[in-house]
Amino acid sequence: MQNQELKVLHHWDVLAISCIDGRFVKRETEWVADKTDGVFDYRTEVGCSKAILDSPLDRERLVDLIAVSKRLHSIKEIWLIDHIDCGAYGGSKEHADADSECSFHAGKLSEAARIINETYPELTVKTFYADWEKIKEV
Repeated sequence: MQNQELKVLHHWDVLAISCIDGRFVKRETEWVADKTDGVFDYRTEVGCSKAILDSPLDRERLVDLIAVSKRLHSIKEIWLIDHIDCGAYGGSKEHADADSECSFHAGKLSEAARIINETYPELTVKTFYADWEKIKEV
């Protein structure tokens, strides 16, 4: 996208929320940028889905952030991204194997998406999981 286009652009589709874990942030932001032509809102939270599910204060802050992103940028989608070996959930050692860990996060992301949709039913919530090799929709 050209700089001139960016100057007049003020509406885009996606607010992506991921975990604060620095091992994943660069790869995740690059992946989101690739999928959205480089224009999106982005936020990190401890554990991503965990922040929504387990912390009323974080959940309230994120609900407010979604409202701002929706009002200012007309977003249509929320992308929630959890990752393998998330310290907020105790890391990979809490799971029998990588598949069970992915399934665990898929369940947590689904619960978090449901909570967001209760407040914002007009928005599409997509859930993603980053392992060491790829990011995939779950």
